Amino acid sequence: MAWQMYTVKYELRSPLHIGYHKVGNVQRTRYYIPARNLWAAITEALTRRGFNTGGVPEGDYAEVGDWVKDHCAFSYWFIEEDGTTLSPRYGGELKYGRYTVAKFERLYLRSHVTTALDAATTSAEEGSLHEVEVIAPYTQDGKRTIIGGLVFLDGVAKPVLGDEEKWRDWLGDLQIGGERRYGFGRLCCLKFQNNDAAPEEYSLEHERPLVRVRGSEPLLAHTPANDLRGRGEIEPLLGRQTDTKRSDAFGCRLTKATVCWIPGTLMENTEWFEIGREGMWRKKNLR
Repeated sequence: MAWQMYTVKYELRSPLHIGYHKVGNVQRTRYYIPARNLWAAITEALTRRGFNTGGVPEGDYAEVGDWVKDHCAFSYWFIEEDGTTLSPRYGGELKYGRYTVAKFERLYLRSHVTTALDAATTSAEEGSLHEVEVIAPYTQDGKRTIIGGLVFLDGVAKPVLGDEEKWRDWLGDLQIGGERRYGFGRLCCLKFQNNDAAPEEYSLEHERPLVRVRGSEPLLAHTPANDLRGRGEIEPLLGRQTDTKRSDAFGCRLTKATVCWIPGTLMENTEWFEIGREGMWRKKNLR
């Protein structure tokens, strides 16, 4: 089944936190949006807005989520600045676009500090102070933060979401990531554009979209590290799943951990990768 590629850009309207790991009292954020987080946000938005099509019942998060996994695919989304994507790349040191990690953090990161109050003393409750690192909606220079990437729709999803008006109607506003109870992670669509001719590094005539990464070029998604040679860092990637039949079971199930090369890792050889249903890239041997 052929896929159609689209370029999307969103404006960040509130701080964005994509959970990473904790250092002391600080909950770190990733500096990009993984495809799995996009799937979750889009599933929530479609379900909340009454999406139903092709036997998918309205209001059923699980069914809508499966539909999105089957008929949509996403690149990882990165911050964009003046038309340049600030994606990670190892090469002696890790950089995001032209910025060192330190410079990128100064421009785009802030922190949000909270604590619980002890009613008896009307002061901070002992041990409750924590700090959440966020991508700021404005840079240190006062510019609005823009985040963008690629969306792929197959022949089933294209009639439903495959033009700017339909995309904006369903997904013009998204809320993504953690700390949403504080209003974090609000995104507003600026651009949804059909890529009539996909770049040569993509192949869209397969069961899932494929992307080619040449030797010495970076991976731009988490990719299982087994039988894949690269220069970068690895991490065990896992997620949380919610039992939709239980109201008290939010995020109670953990997915199976997969040891992955992280985005920015440089490939030693040219390889093709399939963009999987969960957003992870997996090596694909083409004959």
